[in-house]
Amino acid sequence: MTTSERRDSTEDPKACSRCGVHTGLGNGDYCDPCAREYGSKPPMRRCIGCGRDGPQEDMETVDVSAPDDYYPDIQYLCRDCSGGND
Repeated sequence: MTTSERRDSTEDPKACSRCGVHTGLGNGDYCDPCAREYGSKPPMRRCIGCGRDGPQEDMETVDVSAPDDYYPDIQYLCRDCSGGND
């Protein structure tokens, strides 16, 4: 198959609309990395307890700023480190 004969992967309903990776969803959504990069999903965050990366929506937020700081310094704890792995 030549380059001109290949199907455009972004037109596949089971592929990521942005990068063309197969998602298996069949609805033209983004794959997880593109959704996080594009902004339709929260980004990945690093846990301050163990240092592992995880989805922001699965982490507990912790305000580590000084009491007199105007802008909060928000850090994240994974479920394992926050005790929420029920």
